This record gives sequence, C-alpha cells and structure tokens, in this order.
Amino acid sequence: MKIVNYGETSPENLILALGYFDAVHKGHTAVLTCAVNLAKKHSKVAGALIFTGGKCKKDVFSLEERIRKISSLGIEVIIVKPLDKAFMSKTKTEFLQEITALYNVEKVVSGEDFTFGNGAQGNVSTLVQFFGEDRVITQKLLYDGDEKYSSTKIKSALSNGDIKQANFYLGDRYFISGEVLRGKGLGAKIGFPTANLKISEEKFPLASGVYSTVVDVDGVFYKAITNCGEQPTVNGFNYVVEAHILNFNGDLYGKNITVYFEDKIRDIIKFSSLDELIEQLAKDKGFIL
Repeated sequence: MKIVNYGETSPENLILALGYFDAVHKGHTAVLTCAVNLAKKHSKVAGALIFTGGKCKKDVFSLEERIRKISSLGIEVIIVKPLDKAFMSKTKTEFLQEITALYNVEKVVSGEDFTFGNGAQGNVSTLVQFFGEDRVITQKLLYDGDEKYSSTKIKSALSNGDIKQANFYLGDRYFISGEVLRGKGLGAKIGFPTANLKISEEKFPLASGVYSTVVDVDGVFYKAITNCGEQPTVNGFNYVVEAHILNFNGDLYGKNITVYFEDKIRDIIKFSSLDELIEQLAKDKGFIL
C-alpha cells in the first residue's frame, strides 16, 4: 500500500474511488471494493482519493485508522488531500482537471450521492460528462430500511454508546488505535492494571461508559474491559480511554495497540469507596468471561 500526499504525482494507472470515506462504513466499503474488483479485472491499480478536515472536523476514525481500513480492502494507492479554503473554492471542472493532471485515472468509482467542487455543484452526471460514460462506475447506495448508511448515523450511535448499532452500520467493529501512555498507576494498585491510550484529536468521541472490548497487542487478541470517559471515584475528570486487558502480562508503555468495541456494559458511576469500585470491576470482568 502506498500513501500519496495530494499534489505529488504517481505513475500508476488508477481505478480511482472518490469519497470522503471518514467512517469506511458499509456504503463506503461497497465503493472501495468495486474499485478493487475493477482494478483486478482490468490489470490496473486500485486507488482512493480521500479527504481530511473540512466541515466534519471530528471523524469516526482518525486518518491513520481510515488508511488502515481502506488498505485492508485491497486499495493499493491512497491519495490524501486536506480540505482547505482554496481547494474547496475550485469549481467542479477545476477539481476534475486537477486530479487528472496529477494522476493517470483510467476509471472513477463513486457512490450515487457523491458531490464535489465549490458549493457541491459536481455530481455523478458531471463525472460522466467529463470522463465519458464508460469510465464512470456508480455504486448504488446501501440502505437500512428507508435511510442510507451514513457517518452521521454512526456518530449518533457512538454518542449514545450504542456500539452494536455502530458496528452494524460499519459492517465491522468500531475501534480506537493509539499509543499506550503512562497513567496514575491506580489500576495496578487495586488489581486492575490498565493500558491508557493516546487518542487522536481528530477522532469523534465515543460516549462515556464501560465497554466489553477485544485488544490487539502485536497481533494477539485479548478480552478486555475498557473505560471511556471520566474517573469520578478517584477525581479524574478528563476523558480517557483505558483498557484492563485480561490474561496479559507485559509492558505496553509506548506501544501502539488497537481496542475493538463489542458492547456497552454500563454507565460510569462514582462509587463511595475504592472497595465498591473493585467489587464492580470484578462484576464487569465476569460480564466478558
């Protein structure tokens, strides 16, 4: 997999998927998989043009996490473009002229609702007019009942702590990746050591709560209980993500791990004593065993 900063040329003959792809949900996956399959069929290279910043500000996944998900689908070249004022002011034609001047685009693939250019004036019809009908592949939108899969729906589920619903829209487990930082060490003192993750500032926050999770440490998967949010019992009032990993012994400081979320166990509670907290953590542990 190759990452290209927008503006840097790249020689590959691309079947290029177009979209923001901030959540890489079921609808996004359909577009990206279509590009991969076409590239294989025509002996070309599957690529994706993705964007960062802009009006969304907080995305379901960080850029690093999105790249990881997109490359796992078979996309070989990922072109990353930050959305700045100058770029967003380009007309629909200027947008297409620029990407085709920079990259060898054999065909483009997009969802039916893809828009681009100043004021979102460009759409699938614009793509057909510019490239020709035989070079534009449109992926039909996927629906949950009457509503299409969308990042907005996933963010709503995450805001409510509804991991199962978010995972349904994603077609995969929601996850948080990050470096393990040193915390206060209180968890270890009470028999429940935790790995505290550094969270990307660009990531949309998951609702506070205690979750059933699985943690990937160097390709080995462990069951875990993960707290997202404050730690009111010990006067911790910052939002943190800390995972108590079952059956793991080792030093994780400075290591990058991934926490996959499966279900919400409970809300965060302020206990009257550490003994009450320890008792509840034992119950939480029983929930995932």
